[in-house]
Amino acid sequence: MMIVERVNFQGIKFYPVSLEEALKIVVSHIPKKNGDYFCLADVHLVMKSHKFPKLKEILNESAGNFPDGMWVAGALKILGNKFRGRVRGTDLMLKLCEYAARNNLKIFLYGNTDDTLNLLKKRLVKLYPGLKIVGTISPPFRELTKEEDFEIIEEINSSTPDILFVSLGAPKQERWMYAHKGKIKAVQIGVGAAFDFISGKLKQAPLWMQNAYLEWLYRLPQQPLKTLYRMSLVPEFILRTLIQLINKRW
Repeated sequence: MMIVERVNFQGIKFYPVSLEEALKIVVSHIPKKNGDYFCLADVHLVMKSHKFPKLKEILNESAGNFPDGMWVAGALKILGNKFRGRVRGTDLMLKLCEYAARNNLKIFLYGNTDDTLNLLKKRLVKLYPGLKIVGTISPPFRELTKEEDFEIIEEINSSTPDILFVSLGAPKQERWMYAHKGKIKAVQIGVGAAFDFISGKLKQAPLWMQNAYLEWLYRLPQQPLKTLYRMSLVPEFILRTLIQLINKRW
C-alpha cells in the first residue's frame, strides 16, 4: 500500500498528491471491499465544512480527501506541499475506469439522471472497450425511505462491483458515502459533476483556463447561479489560507 502522509488544511485531512498518486491510493483500497470512501474537495466543500462540523467529521472519516479544484491545490502548494497538478473528479474517474478495464474490475454508477447515465455508459464503453459496468441507479431527488435504501444497497452489492462512483452533488454525496461505509462492498468515490462532464452534458473548460484559475468563467454561462455562489466563497477561503500560512510560519 502506498504510504503518503496526510496534511491538515483548514481542519481537513488532505492527501497532497498528484492524479497518478491519488490513483495508486484508491487502487490500494479496492481489495478491502468495506465501503471505504474518497472525497474530492474544492472551495465549496471546504467552506461548507466550516459551517457544518458534521461535514468536517465526514471528510476526516474518509479514506482520503484529494485536492479537487485549482484553488485548493494552489493553497496546499503555498503551504509547502510539493505535488503536481490537482485531482479533478473527472480525471480520477477516467483513470480508474481505464485501470478497471485493464484489470478486469467492475464498476457501478450511482446518481444523476437516467438520461445522463445512459450517455455516460456509452461514452465510457467507447473510451475503454471491455469495461464492465455492472449497474446504474438514478435515485429519487429526495430523501430515501429505509426500504428504498435497503433495496439500493442490495442491488449494488448483488452486482459485486469493485468501484462505486457516486454523483449526487456535494455535500450530499459525501454524506451518502459516509452513511454507507461498511454497507457497500466496494470502494466509493464521490465524483461530483464528473458524470455530466464525461457524458457531454456539461462542457469542460480548456486546460489553459483551468490552469489560470478561470474555469469558473467558462462555467458561468452553463451554471450561472451555482458558479456565482461558489466564487463568492473564494475571498474567505483565501483569508483562511493566509491565516494558516502565517500560523505555520510563526
